[in-house]
Amino acid sequence: MSTVGVALPLPTLYRRVQWAYPLLFEEIVFKSEPPLRTILQNHPKVVHAISHAGTLGWIPAILALLKIALMEGGKNRKALGVFHRGLYKVTLSRWILRSVFQSTEPPTFAKVITAFKEGPITDVALFPEGDNCVVGDVHEIRPFRSPKFIELALAAQAPILVTVHRGSEEWGKDFYIPSWMLRWVARWQPSYVRPLMKNPILNLPTRLTRIPKFSLHSALYFPRLAYEELSSRPRERWFQLQSEAQQVKRLMEALLQEMPYV
Repeated sequence: MSTVGVALPLPTLYRRVQWAYPLLFEEIVFKSEPPLRTILQNHPKVVHAISHAGTLGWIPAILALLKIALMEGGKNRKALGVFHRGLYKVTLSRWILRSVFQSTEPPTFAKVITAFKEGPITDVALFPEGDNCVVGDVHEIRPFRSPKFIELALAAQAPILVTVHRGSEEWGKDFYIPSWMLRWVARWQPSYVRPLMKNPILNLPTRLTRIPKFSLHSALYFPRLAYEELSSRPRERWFQLQSEAQQVKRLMEALLQEMPYV
């Protein structure tokens, strides 16, 4: 039976990973609207929707946000990360998820909602692009895999802190996939075939290097729907959530365009 992992106090989480900061970062630059300290003071629960920027982009993003949150008064917050199930199949990422986040398997969405709404969790971090980050340009926001993170925010009456980042793009390399290779891709990951027909670039992780300047830009988003307004019909409910998710995606794109000024 799938669990939701452990609600980890941010100081505990930081102690487990603090050794990684001098290895991965020279400088972390952060900008938030409103200031993160104000957000953490005013909102007991927050959903963090973070851009991906390549297969391994989630690693520096989570580490940087963790350190910044502690600096901005988040020592009493408890976090839960929701990660793509594919990460549990890769040795390195599976080790990170187990040893750092105490997450041994991907949780069911229903259990995440219940835990976030009723439990001690104050912050849930997720990456809406999911494995779509592998296909196409890592400098762009890729299509979201699912809009269900909107339902998570609505159920807990939590705002969404939208965060984009730059600096980890060099951790991956673009590989051109000719049409004759698509049949092999279909055996490995069928969901990649259609996107690769439009943009035949596959970005795969090739190295971990120290990032000279890792920049993040965040903005708070309040969904326009209430949880009670969601339709009981699955198709209608999906379109309602998708409409909100597209607003978040547009906000991500706008924040990313402003990154040179962060």
